[in-house]
Amino acid sequence: MTPEQLRASILQYAAEGKLVKQNPNDEPASELIRKIEKEKNKLIKEGKIKKNKKLLAITDDEKQFDIPNGWEWVKLGNIVDYVQRGKSPKYDKESTRYPIISQKCVQWDGIHLEFAKHLKEDFWEGLPSYRFVTKGDLLLNSTGTGTVGRVIKVTEPFNKVPVDSHVTVIRLNQNICNSYILYFLMSPIIQKNLDDYLTGTTKQKEFGLASIQNIVVSLPPLEEQKRIVAKIEKLMPLVDEYAESYNRLQKIDNEFEDKLKQSVLQYAMEGKLVKQNLSDESAINNLKEAREEIKQAINNKKLRNEKYLKAQNNGEYPKNWAVARLKEICEKNNAAIKRGPFGSSITKSMFVPKGKDTFKIYEQGNAIRKDINYGSYYITKDKFESLRAFEVKPGDIIISCAGTIGETFIIPSKMEPGIINQALLKLTLDTSIIDKYFFLLEFKSISSQLKLHAKGSAIKNLASLKYLKNKISFPVPPLEEQKRIVKNVEKIMKAISELSK
Repeated sequence: MTPEQLRASILQYAAEGKLVKQNPNDEPASELIRKIEKEKNKLIKEGKIKKNKKLLAITDDEKQFDIPNGWEWVKLGNIVDYVQRGKSPKYDKESTRYPIISQKCVQWDGIHLEFAKHLKEDFWEGLPSYRFVTKGDLLLNSTGTGTVGRVIKVTEPFNKVPVDSHVTVIRLNQNICNSYILYFLMSPIIQKNLDDYLTGTTKQKEFGLASIQNIVVSLPPLEEQKRIVAKIEKLMPLVDEYAESYNRLQKIDNEFEDKLKQSVLQYAMEGKLVKQNLSDESAINNLKEAREEIKQAINNKKLRNEKYLKAQNNGEYPKNWAVARLKEICEKNNAAIKRGPFGSSITKSMFVPKGKDTFKIYEQGNAIRKDINYGSYYITKDKFESLRAFEVKPGDIIISCAGTIGETFIIPSKMEPGIINQALLKLTLDTSIIDKYFFLLEFKSISSQLKLHAKGSAIKNLASLKYLKNKISFPVPPLEEQKRIVKNVEKIMKAISELSK
Protein backbone atom coordinates (compact mmCIF):
# COMPACT_ATOMS: atom_id res chain seq x y z
CA MET A 1 0.00 0.00 0.00
CA THR A 2 1.35 3.43 -0.94
CA PRO A 3 1.47 6.25 1.65
CA GLU A 4 -1.25 8.06 -0.31
CA GLN A 5 -3.50 5.01 -0.18
CA LEU A 6 -2.83 4.62 3.56
CA ARG A 7 -3.73 8.28 4.25
CA ALA A 8 -6.89 7.92 2.19
CA SER A 9 -7.89 4.73 4.05
CA ILE A 10 -7.46 6.42 7.44
CA LEU A 11 -9.68 9.33 6.39
CA GLN A 12 -12.25 6.96 4.88
CA TYR A 13 -12.42 4.90 8.10
CA ALA A 14 -12.77 8.13 10.08
CA ALA A 15 -15.75 9.29 8.01
CA GLU A 16 -17.42 5.88 8.30
CA GLY A 17 -17.05 5.72 12.10
CA LYS A 18 -14.49 2.89 12.02
CA LEU A 19 -11.43 4.71 13.35
CA VAL A 20 -12.35 5.04 17.04
CA LYS A 21 -14.85 3.31 19.30
CA GLN A 22 -18.24 4.88 19.88
CA ASN A 23 -19.17 5.93 23.41
CA PRO A 24 -22.88 5.48 24.18
CA ASN A 25 -22.62 8.27 26.76
CA ASP A 26 -21.77 10.86 24.08
CA GLU A 27 -24.55 13.33 23.31
CA PRO A 28 -25.92 12.14 19.92
CA ALA A 29 -25.37 14.16 16.77
CA SER A 30 -29.13 14.77 16.48
CA GLU A 31 -28.93 16.94 19.64
CA LEU A 32 -25.88 18.68 18.22
CA ILE A 33 -27.76 19.56 15.03
CA ARG A 34 -30.63 21.03 17.09
CA LYS A 35 -28.14 23.15 19.08
CA ILE A 36 -26.56 24.44 15.87
CA GLU A 37 -29.94 25.31 14.37
CA LYS A 38 -30.98 27.16 17.54
CA GLU A 39 -27.73 29.11 17.72
CA LYS A 40 -27.81 30.02 14.03
CA ASN A 41 -31.34 31.40 14.39
CA LYS A 42 -30.09 33.50 17.31
CA LEU A 43 -27.15 34.84 15.30
CA ILE A 44 -29.44 35.63 12.35
CA LYS A 45 -31.78 37.65 14.61
CA GLU A 46 -28.78 39.54 15.98
CA GLY A 47 -27.66 40.31 12.43
CA LYS A 48 -24.34 38.55 12.91
CA ILE A 49 -24.86 36.07 10.10
CA LYS A 50 -27.12 35.94 7.05
CA LYS A 51 -30.00 33.52 6.60
CA ASN A 52 -29.23 30.94 3.90
CA LYS A 53 -31.72 29.37 1.53
CA LYS A 54 -33.28 26.20 2.91
CA LEU A 55 -31.51 23.11 1.57
CA LEU A 56 -33.35 20.08 0.26
CA ALA A 57 -33.68 17.04 2.51
CA ILE A 58 -31.04 14.33 2.18
CA THR A 59 -32.17 11.40 0.02
CA ASP A 60 -31.25 7.76 0.64
CA ASP A 61 -29.11 7.80 -2.51
CA GLU A 62 -26.96 10.55 -0.98
CA LYS A 63 -26.13 8.39 2.05
CA GLN A 64 -23.01 6.63 0.77
CA PHE A 65 -22.57 4.11 3.61
CA ASP A 66 -24.05 2.98 6.91
CA ILE A 67 -23.13 5.15 9.90
CA PRO A 68 -22.98 4.19 13.61
CA ASN A 69 -25.77 4.83 16.09
CA GLY A 70 -25.63 8.37 17.38
CA TRP A 71 -24.34 9.74 14.06
CA GLU A 72 -26.41 11.79 11.61
CA TRP A 73 -26.25 12.71 7.94
CA VAL A 74 -26.22 16.49 7.49
CA LYS A 75 -25.63 18.95 4.68
CA LEU A 76 -22.57 21.12 5.09
CA GLY A 77 -24.59 24.31 4.54
CA ASN A 78 -26.64 23.53 7.67
CA ILE A 79 -23.64 23.46 10.02
CA VAL A 80 -21.75 26.56 8.79
CA ASP A 81 -22.16 30.13 9.95
CA TYR A 82 -20.58 31.56 6.81
CA VAL A 83 -19.63 30.14 3.42
CA GLN A 84 -18.65 32.45 0.58
CA ARG A 85 -16.11 33.01 -2.17
CA GLY A 86 -13.89 36.04 -2.04
CA LYS A 87 -14.54 39.14 -4.15
CA SER A 88 -12.78 39.75 -7.47
CA PRO A 89 -9.78 41.82 -6.39
CA LYS A 90 -8.12 45.02 -7.58
CA TYR A 91 -4.39 44.38 -7.55
CA ASP A 92 -1.58 46.78 -6.73
CA LYS A 93 1.60 45.90 -8.64
CA GLU A 94 3.75 48.29 -6.64
CA SER A 95 2.79 47.75 -2.99
CA THR A 96 3.16 44.53 -0.98
CA ARG A 97 1.23 45.82 2.03
CA TYR A 98 -2.14 44.03 1.57
CA PRO A 99 -1.80 40.35 0.55
CA ILE A 100 -4.74 38.33 -0.73
CA ILE A 101 -4.96 34.53 -0.61
CA SER A 102 -5.31 32.90 -4.03
CA GLN A 103 -5.68 29.24 -4.98
CA LYS A 104 -1.89 29.09 -5.44
CA CYS A 105 -1.51 30.05 -1.78
CA VAL A 106 -3.79 27.20 -0.66
CA GLN A 107 -1.54 24.13 -0.65
CA TRP A 108 -2.14 20.82 1.12
CA ASP A 109 0.51 21.68 3.71
CA GLY A 110 -0.93 25.10 4.59
CA ILE A 111 -1.17 28.71 3.44
CA HIS A 112 1.78 30.06 1.42
CA LEU A 113 1.59 33.84 1.43
CA GLU A 114 4.85 34.02 -0.53
CA PHE A 115 2.70 33.25 -3.60
CA ALA A 116 0.19 36.00 -2.79
CA LYS A 117 -0.61 39.01 -4.95
CA HIS A 118 -1.41 42.31 -3.25
CA LEU A 119 -4.43 44.61 -3.16
CA LYS A 120 -5.00 48.27 -3.78
CA GLU A 121 -5.50 50.08 -0.47
CA ASP A 122 -8.96 51.44 -1.29
CA PHE A 123 -10.21 47.93 -2.24
CA TRP A 124 -8.79 46.45 0.98
CA GLU A 125 -10.30 49.20 3.14
CA GLY A 126 -13.73 48.68 1.54
CA LEU A 127 -13.97 45.01 2.54
CA PRO A 128 -16.33 44.18 5.45
CA SER A 129 -14.75 42.40 8.43
CA TYR A 130 -16.36 39.03 7.67
CA ARG A 131 -14.37 38.91 4.37
CA PHE A 132 -11.08 38.46 6.24
CA VAL A 133 -9.99 34.95 7.16
CA THR A 134 -10.00 34.00 10.82
CA LYS A 135 -8.25 31.23 12.71
CA GLY A 136 -10.22 28.00 12.29
CA ASP A 137 -11.69 28.87 8.88
CA LEU A 138 -11.48 26.23 6.14
CA LEU A 139 -10.28 27.48 2.75
CA LEU A 140 -11.35 25.52 -0.31
CA ASN A 141 -9.97 26.06 -3.82
CA SER A 142 -13.04 26.50 -5.97
CA THR A 143 -11.70 26.76 -9.53
CA GLY A 144 -9.02 25.37 -11.78
CA THR A 145 -8.22 21.84 -12.95
CA GLY A 146 -5.51 20.40 -10.71
CA THR A 147 -6.15 22.77 -7.80
CA VAL A 148 -9.93 22.67 -7.32
CA GLY A 149 -10.97 20.76 -4.19
CA ARG A 150 -7.75 21.42 -2.29
CA VAL A 151 -8.68 22.38 1.27
CA ILE A 152 -6.80 23.54 4.38
CA LYS A 153 -7.54 24.94 7.84
CA VAL A 154 -6.32 28.38 8.93
CA THR A 155 -4.18 27.55 11.96
CA GLU A 156 -2.82 31.01 12.77
CA PRO A 157 -4.33 34.47 13.07
CA PHE A 158 -3.89 36.78 10.05
CA ASN A 159 -4.01 40.56 10.14
CA LYS A 160 -6.97 41.29 7.87
CA VAL A 161 -6.14 39.04 4.94
CA PRO A 162 -8.99 38.18 2.50
CA VAL A 163 -9.31 35.49 -0.19
CA ASP A 164 -9.86 36.07 -3.89
CA SER A 165 -12.77 34.88 -6.02
CA HIS A 166 -11.17 31.45 -6.65
CA VAL A 167 -11.17 30.48 -2.96
CA THR A 168 -14.19 29.75 -0.73
CA VAL A 169 -14.18 30.46 3.02
CA ILE A 170 -16.05 27.86 5.10
CA ARG A 171 -16.66 29.15 8.63
CA LEU A 172 -18.21 26.41 10.75
CA ASN A 173 -20.54 26.81 13.68
CA GLN A 174 -18.71 26.76 17.02
CA ASN A 175 -20.49 23.52 17.98
CA ILE A 176 -18.61 21.66 15.21
CA CYS A 177 -15.02 20.45 15.36
CA ASN A 178 -13.67 22.18 12.25
CA SER A 179 -10.76 19.74 11.92
CA TYR A 180 -13.22 16.86 11.58
CA ILE A 181 -14.89 18.62 8.63
CA LEU A 182 -11.44 19.39 7.19
CA TYR A 183 -10.53 15.71 7.21
CA PHE A 184 -13.93 14.76 5.78
CA LEU A 185 -13.36 17.14 2.86
CA MET A 186 -9.85 15.70 2.39
CA SER A 187 -11.17 12.13 2.38
CA PRO A 188 -11.73 9.99 -0.75
CA ILE A 189 -15.47 10.51 -0.22
CA ILE A 190 -14.98 14.00 -1.64
CA GLN A 191 -11.59 13.98 -3.37
CA LYS A 192 -12.25 10.85 -5.48
CA ASN A 193 -15.71 12.08 -6.44
CA LEU A 194 -14.99 15.72 -7.24
CA ASP A 195 -16.62 15.43 -10.67
CA ASP A 196 -19.95 14.88 -8.89
CA TYR A 197 -19.66 18.39 -7.44
CA LEU A 198 -17.90 20.32 -10.21
CA THR A 199 -19.36 22.24 -13.14
CA GLY A 200 -17.77 23.95 -16.13
CA THR A 201 -15.36 22.94 -18.89
CA THR A 202 -12.28 20.73 -18.65
CA LYS A 203 -10.03 23.82 -18.64
CA GLN A 204 -11.97 25.61 -15.90
CA LYS A 205 -13.74 23.37 -13.41
CA GLU A 206 -15.88 25.14 -10.76
CA PHE A 207 -16.78 24.04 -7.23
CA GLY A 208 -19.89 26.21 -6.92
CA LEU A 209 -21.32 27.57 -3.68
CA ALA A 210 -24.49 25.49 -4.03
CA SER A 211 -22.45 22.31 -4.48
CA ILE A 212 -20.38 23.09 -1.39
CA GLN A 213 -23.46 23.74 0.74
CA ASN A 214 -25.06 20.49 -0.47
CA ILE A 215 -22.12 18.27 0.46
CA VAL A 216 -23.57 15.47 2.60
CA VAL A 217 -21.47 14.90 5.73
CA SER A 218 -21.51 11.93 8.10
CA LEU A 219 -21.61 13.73 11.46
CA PRO A 220 -20.53 12.03 14.73
CA PRO A 221 -21.29 13.36 18.23
CA LEU A 222 -19.02 16.32 19.07
CA GLU A 223 -16.89 14.35 21.54
CA GLU A 224 -16.36 11.61 19.00
CA GLN A 225 -15.38 14.21 16.39
CA LYS A 226 -12.63 15.31 18.76
CA ARG A 227 -11.48 11.72 19.36
CA ILE A 228 -11.39 11.05 15.63
CA VAL A 229 -9.30 14.17 15.00
CA ALA A 230 -6.90 13.24 17.80
CA LYS A 231 -6.51 9.74 16.33
CA ILE A 232 -5.90 11.05 12.81
CA GLU A 233 -3.30 13.53 14.05
CA LYS A 234 -1.55 10.73 15.93
CA LEU A 235 -1.53 8.45 12.87
CA MET A 236 -0.49 10.94 10.16
CA PRO A 237 3.09 11.47 11.47
CA LEU A 238 3.48 7.68 11.45
CA VAL A 239 2.29 7.63 7.84
CA ASP A 240 4.88 10.32 7.04
CA GLU A 241 7.60 8.10 8.53
CA TYR A 242 6.28 5.19 6.51
CA ALA A 243 6.32 7.41 3.40
CA GLU A 244 10.02 8.18 3.86
CA SER A 245 10.89 4.48 4.10
CA TYR A 246 8.51 3.60 1.25
CA ASN A 247 10.01 6.25 -1.05
CA ARG A 248 13.56 5.09 -0.27
CA LEU A 249 12.61 1.50 -1.06
CA GLN A 250 10.75 2.63 -4.17
CA LYS A 251 13.84 4.45 -5.39
CA ILE A 252 15.98 1.38 -4.74
CA ASP A 253 13.42 -0.82 -6.52
CA ASN A 254 13.27 1.53 -9.51
CA GLU A 255 17.05 1.69 -9.76
CA PHE A 256 17.25 -2.09 -9.47
CA GLU A 257 14.52 -2.53 -12.10
CA ASP A 258 16.32 -0.17 -14.50
CA LYS A 259 19.65 -1.94 -14.00
CA LEU A 260 18.03 -5.34 -14.42
CA LYS A 261 16.36 -4.27 -17.66
CA GLN A 262 19.63 -2.77 -18.92
CA SER A 263 21.37 -6.07 -18.17
CA VAL A 264 18.71 -7.98 -20.10
CA LEU A 265 19.23 -5.69 -23.11
CA GLN A 266 22.97 -6.05 -22.86
CA TYR A 267 22.76 -9.86 -22.76
CA ALA A 268 20.35 -9.79 -25.70
CA MET A 269 22.71 -7.65 -27.78
CA GLU A 270 25.66 -9.90 -26.93
CA GLY A 271 23.89 -13.07 -28.05
CA LYS A 272 23.61 -14.46 -24.52
CA LEU A 273 19.84 -14.38 -24.08
CA VAL A 274 18.70 -17.10 -26.46
CA LYS A 275 20.44 -20.12 -27.93
CA GLN A 276 21.85 -19.92 -31.43
CA ASN A 277 20.29 -22.21 -34.03
CA LEU A 278 22.79 -23.47 -36.57
CA SER A 279 20.02 -23.92 -39.13
CA ASP A 280 19.34 -20.16 -39.15
CA GLU A 281 20.69 -18.42 -42.24
CA SER A 282 23.80 -16.50 -41.24
CA ALA A 283 23.39 -12.74 -41.03
CA ILE A 284 26.83 -12.40 -42.62
CA ASN A 285 25.42 -13.58 -45.97
CA ASN A 286 22.70 -10.92 -45.87
CA LEU A 287 25.26 -8.24 -45.07
CA LYS A 288 27.50 -9.37 -47.97
CA GLU A 289 24.62 -8.79 -50.36
CA ALA A 290 23.80 -5.45 -48.75
CA ARG A 291 27.41 -4.28 -48.91
CA GLU A 292 27.67 -5.27 -52.55
CA GLU A 293 24.50 -3.31 -53.33
CA ILE A 294 25.94 -0.26 -51.54
CA LYS A 295 29.16 -0.57 -53.54
CA GLN A 296 27.23 -0.80 -56.83
CA ALA A 297 25.02 2.15 -55.88
CA ILE A 298 28.12 4.24 -55.14
CA ASN A 299 29.73 3.21 -58.43
CA ASN A 300 26.56 4.14 -60.30
CA LYS A 301 26.45 7.46 -58.40
CA LYS A 302 23.05 6.61 -56.98
CA LEU A 303 24.43 6.81 -53.47
CA ARG A 304 26.94 9.23 -51.98
CA ASN A 305 30.30 7.69 -51.15
CA GLU A 306 30.57 8.51 -47.46
CA LYS A 307 33.69 7.29 -45.70
CA TYR A 308 32.87 5.22 -42.66
CA LEU A 309 34.70 2.63 -40.65
CA LYS A 310 33.97 -0.91 -41.71
CA ALA A 311 32.22 -2.81 -38.93
CA GLN A 312 33.35 -6.37 -38.22
CA ASN A 313 32.58 -9.16 -35.81
CA ASN A 314 35.89 -9.56 -34.00
CA GLY A 315 34.74 -12.38 -31.79
CA GLU A 316 32.61 -10.39 -29.37
CA TYR A 317 29.41 -11.82 -30.89
CA PRO A 318 28.35 -15.35 -31.95
CA LYS A 319 29.92 -16.61 -35.19
CA ASN A 320 26.79 -16.42 -37.31
CA TRP A 321 26.19 -12.79 -36.30
CA ALA A 322 27.32 -9.83 -38.39
CA VAL A 323 28.16 -6.29 -37.33
CA ALA A 324 26.99 -3.38 -39.47
CA ARG A 325 26.82 0.38 -39.72
CA LEU A 326 23.44 2.06 -39.89
CA LYS A 327 23.51 2.55 -43.66
CA GLU A 328 24.04 -1.17 -44.22
CA ILE A 329 20.80 -2.17 -42.46
CA CYS A 330 18.65 0.50 -44.10
CA GLU A 331 17.15 0.43 -47.55
CA LYS A 332 19.51 1.44 -50.34
CA ASN A 333 18.25 4.92 -51.17
CA ASN A 334 19.22 8.46 -50.24
CA ALA A 335 16.05 8.99 -48.17
CA ALA A 336 16.45 5.87 -46.03
CA ILE A 337 18.24 7.88 -43.30
CA LYS A 338 16.90 11.40 -43.11
CA ARG A 339 16.85 14.22 -40.57
CA GLY A 340 13.95 16.66 -40.90
CA PRO A 341 14.37 19.92 -42.86
CA PHE A 342 16.21 22.74 -41.08
CA GLY A 343 16.00 26.52 -41.10
CA SER A 344 13.65 28.29 -43.47
CA SER A 345 12.65 25.08 -45.28
CA ILE A 346 9.67 24.84 -43.01
CA THR A 347 8.37 27.48 -40.57
CA LYS A 348 5.10 28.08 -38.75
CA SER A 349 4.15 30.73 -41.31
CA MET A 350 3.79 27.89 -43.84
CA PHE A 351 1.28 25.93 -41.73
CA VAL A 352 -2.35 25.73 -42.85
CA PRO A 353 -5.54 24.35 -41.26
CA LYS A 354 -6.15 20.63 -41.76
CA GLY A 355 -8.28 20.01 -44.82
CA LYS A 356 -8.41 18.48 -48.27
CA ASP A 357 -4.97 18.13 -49.89
CA THR A 358 -3.09 19.04 -46.71
CA PHE A 359 -0.19 17.03 -45.32
CA LYS A 360 0.78 16.44 -41.71
CA ILE A 361 4.00 17.58 -40.02
CA TYR A 362 5.19 14.76 -37.76
CA GLU A 363 6.85 16.12 -34.62
CA GLN A 364 9.06 14.95 -31.81
CA GLY A 365 5.92 14.45 -29.70
CA ASN A 366 4.85 11.61 -31.99
CA ALA A 367 8.01 9.68 -31.07
CA ILE A 368 7.99 10.60 -27.38
CA ARG A 369 4.28 9.83 -26.87
CA LYS A 370 4.22 6.85 -29.27
CA ASP A 371 1.12 8.47 -30.77
CA ILE A 372 0.49 8.84 -34.50
CA ASN A 373 -2.32 11.36 -33.90
CA TYR A 374 -0.27 13.83 -31.86
CA GLY A 375 0.24 17.27 -33.45
CA SER A 376 -1.89 19.66 -35.50
CA TYR A 377 0.48 21.24 -38.03
CA TYR A 378 -0.21 20.84 -41.75
CA ILE A 379 1.26 22.10 -45.03
CA THR A 380 -0.14 22.47 -48.54
CA LYS A 381 0.30 19.88 -51.27
CA ASP A 382 2.77 22.13 -53.14
CA LYS A 383 4.92 22.51 -50.02
CA PHE A 384 4.76 18.78 -49.42
CA GLU A 385 5.95 18.07 -52.97
CA SER A 386 8.95 20.37 -52.47
CA LEU A 387 9.87 18.48 -49.28
CA ARG A 388 9.01 14.95 -50.43
CA ALA A 389 12.52 13.74 -49.51
CA PHE A 390 11.39 14.02 -45.89
CA GLU A 391 8.20 12.01 -46.40
CA VAL A 392 7.41 9.44 -43.74
CA LYS A 393 5.67 6.20 -44.63
CA PRO A 394 4.16 3.21 -42.81
CA GLY A 395 6.89 1.05 -41.30
CA ASP A 396 9.41 3.88 -41.04
CA ILE A 397 11.02 4.43 -37.65
CA ILE A 398 11.09 7.99 -36.31
CA ILE A 399 13.60 9.01 -33.63
CA SER A 400 13.54 12.15 -31.46
CA CYS A 401 16.70 14.22 -31.96
CA ALA A 402 16.41 17.33 -29.76
CA GLY A 403 15.93 17.74 -26.00
CA THR A 404 14.50 14.29 -25.35
CA ILE A 405 16.88 12.27 -27.48
CA GLY A 406 16.48 8.68 -28.61
CA GLU A 407 12.73 8.05 -28.29
CA THR A 408 11.56 5.77 -31.10
CA PHE A 409 8.26 4.95 -32.79
CA ILE A 410 7.27 2.75 -35.73
CA ILE A 411 4.85 4.53 -38.06
CA PRO A 412 1.69 2.38 -38.26
CA SER A 413 -0.16 1.50 -41.46
CA LYS A 414 -3.01 3.88 -40.64
CA MET A 415 -1.37 7.30 -40.84
CA GLU A 416 -1.82 10.63 -42.57
CA PRO A 417 0.57 11.38 -45.44
CA GLY A 418 3.19 13.84 -44.25
CA ILE A 419 6.81 14.72 -43.54
CA ILE A 420 9.04 14.86 -40.46
CA ASN A 421 10.18 18.13 -38.88
CA GLN A 422 13.74 19.03 -37.87
CA ALA A 423 13.44 17.41 -34.41
CA LEU A 424 13.05 13.94 -35.95
CA LEU A 425 15.21 11.41 -37.74
CA LYS A 426 13.51 8.80 -39.88
CA LEU A 427 14.90 5.41 -40.86
CA THR A 428 13.62 2.99 -43.47
CA LEU A 429 15.11 -0.36 -42.48
CA ASP A 430 15.87 -3.25 -44.81
CA THR A 431 13.61 -5.83 -43.21
CA SER A 432 15.34 -8.67 -45.04
CA ILE A 433 18.34 -7.90 -42.79
CA ILE A 434 16.90 -6.59 -39.55
CA ASP A 435 13.60 -6.91 -37.71
CA LYS A 436 12.13 -3.52 -36.78
CA TYR A 437 11.33 -4.52 -33.22
CA PHE A 438 14.80 -5.96 -32.73
CA PHE A 439 16.23 -2.66 -33.99
CA LEU A 440 14.18 -0.74 -31.40
CA LEU A 441 15.73 -2.85 -28.64
CA GLU A 442 19.15 -2.38 -30.18
CA PHE A 443 18.69 1.36 -30.47
CA LYS A 444 17.56 1.58 -26.86
CA SER A 445 20.77 -0.15 -25.80
CA ILE A 446 22.91 2.54 -27.54
CA SER A 447 20.75 5.61 -26.80
CA SER A 448 22.97 6.61 -23.85
CA GLN A 449 25.94 6.86 -26.24
CA LEU A 450 23.94 9.20 -28.50
CA LYS A 451 23.05 11.48 -25.59
CA LEU A 452 26.75 11.80 -24.70
CA HIS A 453 27.48 12.98 -28.24
CA ALA A 454 24.56 15.40 -28.41
CA LYS A 455 25.49 19.07 -28.72
CA GLY A 456 23.94 22.27 -27.45
CA SER A 457 23.67 24.07 -24.11
CA ALA A 458 20.00 24.83 -23.48
CA ILE A 459 18.60 22.02 -25.67
CA LYS A 460 20.72 18.97 -26.47
CA ASN A 461 20.63 18.15 -30.17
CA LEU A 462 21.91 15.49 -32.53
CA ALA A 463 23.20 18.22 -34.79
CA SER A 464 25.19 15.79 -36.91
CA LEU A 465 24.35 12.22 -37.85
CA LYS A 466 27.97 11.29 -38.56
CA TYR A 467 28.49 9.66 -35.17
CA LEU A 468 25.31 7.60 -35.50
CA LYS A 469 26.00 6.62 -39.10
CA ASN A 470 29.76 6.06 -39.02
CA LYS A 471 30.76 5.17 -35.46
CA ILE A 472 27.96 3.11 -33.94
CA SER A 473 28.14 -0.63 -34.51
CA PHE A 474 24.89 -2.57 -34.81
CA PRO A 475 25.16 -6.31 -34.09
CA VAL A 476 23.00 -8.23 -36.56
CA PRO A 477 21.94 -11.78 -35.60
CA PRO A 478 20.23 -14.08 -38.10
CA LEU A 479 16.74 -12.75 -38.78
CA GLU A 480 14.96 -15.67 -37.08
CA GLU A 481 17.15 -15.26 -33.99
CA GLN A 482 16.28 -11.55 -33.88
CA LYS A 483 12.63 -12.47 -33.64
CA ARG A 484 13.32 -14.99 -30.87
CA ILE A 485 15.30 -12.34 -28.98
CA VAL A 486 12.45 -9.80 -29.25
CA LYS A 487 9.93 -12.34 -27.97
CA ASN A 488 12.17 -13.34 -25.06
CA VAL A 489 13.05 -9.76 -24.07
CA GLU A 490 9.37 -8.75 -24.03
CA LYS A 491 8.55 -11.73 -21.82
CA ILE A 492 11.38 -10.99 -19.37
CA MET A 493 10.69 -7.22 -19.23
CA LYS A 494 7.05 -7.87 -18.44
CA ALA A 495 8.03 -10.25 -15.64
CA ILE A 496 10.45 -7.67 -14.17
CA SER A 497 7.77 -4.99 -14.22
CA GLU A 498 5.29 -7.33 -12.52
CA LEU A 499 7.81 -8.13 -9.78
CA SER A 500 8.37 -4.41 -9.14
CA LYS A 501 4.69 -3.62 -8.56
